[in-house]
Parts: sequence; structure tokens; C-alpha cells
Amino acid sequence: MVRQRNLTNDAVMDAAVSLVEQGGLERLTISSLAEKLSVKPPSLYNHVSGIGEVTRQLADIVLSRMEDAVKTAAVGRSKEAAIRAIAIGYRKFALNHPELYRAFTTAPSIDVKERLSSLANTLRQVLAPFELAKRDETNFVRQFHASLHGFVALESAGFFQSVEVPVDDSFASLVDCQIRILKTIKELS
Repeated sequence: MVRQRNLTNDAVMDAAVSLVEQGGLERLTISSLAEKLSVKPPSLYNHVSGIGEVTRQLADIVLSRMEDAVKTAAVGRSKEAAIRAIAIGYRKFALNHPELYRAFTTAPSIDVKERLSSLANTLRQVLAPFELAKRDETNFVRQFHASLHGFVALESAGFFQSVEVPVDDSFASLVDCQIRILKTIKELS
């Protein structure tokens, strides 16, 4: 095994991302990381405290990338168009990076909670023109995220194999329902 000089935390995390994308979260071990980086496993402990820290940092990286995808999708749009774009950006990220998305949903992290707040703030900015009461806004943000996550998780697991209705149509219907709920909340407040 050739020693790699200048091993950094960023290099370790890049290797972790690559391993997870190629083989899933279960493939991510200190041994597999060391092998990918051409170092001995103990060398990694100069950069990470263990596999738990690697998975927490991985979740933070994934959420940061997802946050970027969602923000990029929403740029230049408002109200319903922005909500649809956020939903599409979220789904697209999760489907294009299924193993990374799974890693984000299974690795708890304080940073992830903070970033989830940031992700929710993107949606809150889009919701501002609706002038919802704080409680209604919080409830909508939570339900919207839960519906997107639920749909994507089921879709990724292969639950939507019906040929009668394209999955894209079902997703569009879900987002339309969320927008109708939002409008109803606004009317009732």
C-alpha cells in the first residue's frame, strides 16, 4: 500500500461520498475508506474519530448539496411555480443520488438539523407572499417536506411500478395537492 501524503479531511470525505455513491452506505467502513485512499486504516484517525463521524459529515455534505439543488431550482420563481420547482429539485436530487440521499436520512447530525432549518428557510421565503401565520407556515413546511420525502422514499424502493399512471404524473398531483392545501390554509386564516 502506497502512503498518500497530504491526506485531508476533505479527501477522506470525497472518498466517502464516492464509496457510498458506488456501493451504498453499507459499503462505507474505515477499511474501505483506507483502501480507496491507499492508506492504512489507522492513518484515517488523524482526520476523523471513526465511522460515526464520517457518516455525520457525509449527511451534512449531502444536505448541503440538496440545499443547493433546491435553491437553484427556486431561483427566479415565486409562489406556486417556486413550490413546484423546489419539489422537483428535491426529487431530482434524491433520484439522481439515491445512496447519498439514503445516507442523509439515516445519519443524525447537529449540522444536519441546522441545515434542515436552512432548507426550510428556502421554502419559508417562497411562502412569504402567502402571509401565513407562523404556526400554519411551520405546519405546512413540515408536511411538505414529509410528503416529498415519503414519495421519494417509496419511489426509490420501487413501490410505484404501475404502468397505468406515470410516476411523474403522480408526483405532479402530490405537489398540486400541497399547493391546494396551502391555498386552503391561507383562505382559512
